[in-house]
Amino acid sequence: MKICLLGGGSWIAPVASTICHLNLFSEVVWVDDKPVPLQDTLQDLKQAAAIGGADTELRVTYDWSALADSQIVILLPRTSRPTQAQRRANVSLAQRSAQHIKRHAPKARVIVATPSACLIAFYVYRALAAEPNQVIGLSGGIGSAYLKVQIAHQLNVSVGDVTVLAIGNDEVTYPLPQYCRVNGIPLTELLDIGQIEALTEATQDTHKKSGTTDAPYALATWISQIVTAIGLDKKRIMCVSSLIQSSVAQVYLNVPTQIGGEGAESILQLDLTDVQQEQFTQLVAKSVKEQRTY
Repeated sequence: MKICLLGGGSWIAPVASTICHLNLFSEVVWVDDKPVPLQDTLQDLKQAAAIGGADTELRVTYDWSALADSQIVILLPRTSRPTQAQRRANVSLAQRSAQHIKRHAPKARVIVATPSACLIAFYVYRALAAEPNQVIGLSGGIGSAYLKVQIAHQLNVSVGDVTVLAIGNDEVTYPLPQYCRVNGIPLTELLDIGQIEALTEATQDTHKKSGTTDAPYALATWISQIVTAIGLDKKRIMCVSSLIQSSVAQVYLNVPTQIGGEGAESILQLDLTDVQQEQFTQLVAKSVKEQRTY
């Protein structure tokens, strides 16, 4: 399998290295339209892959035709900037990238790993006239990771025993306590309401800040889980930005999604409380309005 990376900045090296060490892909190609002195970094990545026993070929090119035959294409941010400037830069990258993906790799699974991932994923989906399962956005992962770590810390348990679930968009996230568990035990049986509300508020603050925070290693780890689920058709349930469709609207939101060889294969239905259902309804309406502006 072949995977292409578009964008770069401080994210390119950890993402490329992590994917190479998965040893799932025959070729990893970084395609960029701006010449960047990368020979030393490229050589270092190749040597690291060789030490790790990975047979993955790694190369960089400025020729967009290298996208051809890619099974997966990943859009990476160039830099972290204040939100509005960053959004414009990422939209510009998506505009350039989408036309080349459509020309050279129209059937590739596209992973949008830039800030404002819900908005950008919806733009790419429309620009490609893609299948509903084809474009996946990564938004909300930093907040969910924070929630997982804090639950483990407060209960003095292994983070490996903690599962969390939060829904939202690029601006807000709503942890769902009834779906957060520690080795199968509901969080509501382990923490009181005040503790859960404090965790929810802290997670929302972390999610808001994540759009302008450099977190290349967390992003690389998240991407590796997504591409592994696709490459090995693992049918994993992961909270990612997926396309939600109704008779009147389409919108990308962070929701639990089955990820497999076909991409975002299905969205799980959730049993929400009345308050959560109202929050979700407002979230859909606000997100539809925002995503339609691009």
